[in-house]
Amino acid sequence: MQILKLTAVSSLVAFMSTVAMAQTSSDATTTQSGAPMTKMAVRAHNKQLSKAVRHSLYSTKGLVASNIAVLVKGGTVSLVGTVPDAPQIQMAADAAKRVPQVETVDNRLTVEEEGGQ
Repeated sequence: MQILKLTAVSSLVAFMSTVAMAQTSSDATTTQSGAPMTKMAVRAHNKQLSKAVRHSLYSTKGLVASNIAVLVKGGTVSLVGTVPDAPQIQMAADAAKRVPQVETVDNRLTVEEEGGQ
C-alpha cells in the first residue's frame, strides 16, 4: 500500500514539474525591479521557496510531514500527499503560509486511509 502511495505522489510530482516547465515567458516571475527573471532564476527561486516550505512543515510540532510533497510555481505552493489525521491538513497549510514569499497555498492533502502504512 505504501508503494502505491509513493508511486502516486511521484507521478503527481512528475506531472506538476512538466506543467511548470511549460510556462511561457509571459508567466515568468519578475524581480523586485519589475524585470522578468530568467528561467534559471525562476527555477532557483522555486527551489529555494520549496526548501523553506519543507523546513517549515518539518519544524511544525505535531505535524507528520513525511508524506507531503511540496510543489512551487511562483508564489503558489501546492501541498500534495497524506497526513495521519484531519487537523494536520490545516496545520500544514498554516505552516506553508508562514513562509515569506508564499502568496497562495493549494492544499491537496488527504487523510491517510485506515490501515495504511
